[in-house]
Amino acid sequence: MKHIRQTKIITAITTVVLLFMGVTFTGDDDIYQKIGRNMDLFGQVYKEIALNYVDDIDADKFMEAGIEGMLGTLDPYTNFIDEDSRDQIDLITTGKYGGVGITVGIRDSQFVITDIMNGYEAQKKGLRIGDVILQIDDRDLGNEKPDNMRTLVRGPVGTDVRLKIERDGEIIDFNLIRQEIILKNVSYFGYLEPKDKGIAYIKLDRFTNISESEIENSIKTLKTERDMKGLVLDLRDNGGGLLDAATGILNKIVPKSSLLVITKGKRADSEKKYFSDEDPMVGPDVPVAVLINSRTASASEIVAGAVQDLDRGVIVGAKSFGKGLVQQIKDLDKKAQLKITGSRYFTPSGRWIQEKNYFKENKYGVFLDKDRYNQTDFRTLGGRTVTALGGITPDVDISVVGESEIHSALLAKDMFFKFAENYVQQNPGTKLFTPDDRLFEEFKSYLSQKGFEYDSRIEKKLKEIKELASAKNYGSEFDNSLNKIETEAQSSETTELNAAKDEILQSIIGEINKIAVSETAQIEATFAFDTQLQKAIEVISNSADYNRILGK
Repeated sequence: MKHIRQTKIITAITTVVLLFMGVTFTGDDDIYQKIGRNMDLFGQVYKEIALNYVDDIDADKFMEAGIEGMLGTLDPYTNFIDEDSRDQIDLITTGKYGGVGITVGIRDSQFVITDIMNGYEAQKKGLRIGDVILQIDDRDLGNEKPDNMRTLVRGPVGTDVRLKIERDGEIIDFNLIRQEIILKNVSYFGYLEPKDKGIAYIKLDRFTNISESEIENSIKTLKTERDMKGLVLDLRDNGGGLLDAATGILNKIVPKSSLLVITKGKRADSEKKYFSDEDPMVGPDVPVAVLINSRTASASEIVAGAVQDLDRGVIVGAKSFGKGLVQQIKDLDKKAQLKITGSRYFTPSGRWIQEKNYFKENKYGVFLDKDRYNQTDFRTLGGRTVTALGGITPDVDISVVGESEIHSALLAKDMFFKFAENYVQQNPGTKLFTPDDRLFEEFKSYLSQKGFEYDSRIEKKLKEIKELASAKNYGSEFDNSLNKIETEAQSSETTELNAAKDEILQSIIGEINKIAVSETAQIEATFAFDTQLQKAIEVISNSADYNRILGK
């Protein structure tokens, strides 16, 4: 049976490769002969190793390693999908998967529940944020890889999963039944304060087959509440999804008959242009701002690129990820699929925004033309210059300061969550929290009580230099100089803590609110210190600035 399945996979991959390349059995004889000869060679090597190699091998895993090695010479998004990974495709396309409604993260080298979804099995059975997962179905997680957690917790709807939890020193067993988990695409929509300004805000987290309807319902609800005088569409951290969802959403905000995106495959006749085919729900008199960052990718960039190229709104934030490729799912057999890049997409101005240059980075030389798409400057509908230097470059660049070293150390040792949990226990009935100096001082006292320490990069380097100096016998005077520098570095910890105050407070408040209030309230609590959002509000509230940016 294994041999039959492997033969089917080899045959299916051959067929997919032929179809993708536009090759038929009566077409390009030379390339067909090459493919036939190479597939024979591939099969001979596989068979020889599987039967005659000195050690026993897992024939299925060996086959998959060969497939993944072959696909690894292409772009980063062409992947082999085995049975264990198919739920990820379901999640991308439908926003659904079989699970219990928890999010798991690594905290202090342990698997900890970091979020629990309302209304699902985990919440109903009494699991809590902060619970440490020790076992899943009798499988000890002590040496488990984080990437494996998804396959352990998720599974077919209706199947059971057993979790052994540690909570406050007590070991508790939970028997849970997997349900169909439906993720919201729009995690928030509403009017921003002060509401009489009429600035609407929609946060879209992914593009699935129901994203368009969720956006449509959000806009309808917002318009029934009051006159919409501006719209902020938040695509930050949105890794994308379905192309059709992106074009459907663009239909709601751009003029009818606008060019939205162009896709081009290998063959000359593969070009397809997508146009808006309905009157927009958000009229042209309503200013629009789209928020993006470095994790805005794929379908999100299609939306942001079209809004920018059509001069329909301003793009605010930081440069996007830069994924300019479109994938299709091909079934290989009943248990395996191939996610294959079948085309590129171009924004209305003609930009290909791919960031990772897999043409020139490829060391195997599989690509025959490595010098395509070198043009960088393009024009929007109104004549503004936009670039194709990888990703969407915002019209208003508001880059967020990178994470500080001490914040990373506090996060790694789970100090934010531990303090938040302790705070809520000490202050029962805690409601929505906002930043204040008193809370920061309490946090510093808590760190002192817990004996929090961390070695900065400088201290780590000094220890390395000390070890080298000791081996070289540099003498006590050199050691004394290093000790003095180390003492100064250690004494700067409080200064670093104070310098990172705003960043630290945001993380503390995020953890407290996660325990104390609803998801909606958690999101609203971030608005006041969200510099990118505040800039977007400022721009669309000032018609002179808005029109100047758009070149009107």
